[in-house]
Amino acid sequence: MLDSKPVRVAERRYFKEKPTPEEVRWLAARLPGGARDLLSTRSRRYKELGLAERDLSEDELIALLAAEPGLWRRPVVVRGDRVVVGYDAPSLEELLEGRE
Repeated sequence: MLDSKPVRVAERRYFKEKPTPEEVRWLAARLPGGARDLLSTRSRRYKELGLAERDLSEDELIALLAAEPGLWRRPVVVRGDRVVVGYDAPSLEELLEGRE
């Protein structure tokens, strides 16, 4: 979808360049569910760590997401102060077209 739009894309590979806790916090602050919205509950790493059985605070989730890129829902698309997580075609389309 990003390739078909006339937008400049800066790609970041979180497995090679892990985000800082501050970056995760910035993204989480722009999502209705906070850091939980960044978390992939279907990932292998999520299951390995037994996260479904744990009640983690926002700070704990942020630290975990900064340390474990395998826990991220992808893609994470940022435009200005707006963030869309996961392949949500209508939301991505809206973001890329600059609609509110």
